[in-house]
Amino acid sequence: MRTATIVFLTIALANMVPVAVADSPKSAGTVQELLRQPLPIMPRPDVVVITVDYAPGASTPPHEHPGATYAYVLKGAVVSQFGDEPHTYTEGQMWSETPHQHHVVSRNASATEPARLLVFMIAPHGEALTTMLPSKP
Repeated sequence: MRTATIVFLTIALANMVPVAVADSPKSAGTVQELLRQPLPIMPRPDVVVITVDYAPGASTPPHEHPGATYAYVLKGAVVSQFGDEPHTYTEGQMWSETPHQHHVVSRNASATEPARLLVFMIAPHGEALTTMLPSKP
């Protein structure tokens, strides 16, 4: 699955032109939007490619994304949790998220080294890419 996803991402990126660069609000990581454009075969969703850079020890509060999301660890290690157990993903590993799946933990696994993700999303046109979840009392 990893190889097929990497091939898909490579083909998708090679056939697209970056149209925007922006920072995502409310993230402890630095998010840079590399691309956002409508899918040529489907006019409503956008293809969005971003990088997320986590400083040592940095994290993002619990959140969700409106579309299908695929994250690939470019550098370091990242701890993610969607269900009951957290999982550490290291360089070269990836995971996927379904639309509106609660991402309750997203953090750099290291207190001393940075981490970087490449994230590919198929998101509803014009919607915010990340919605923070309400804090639990």
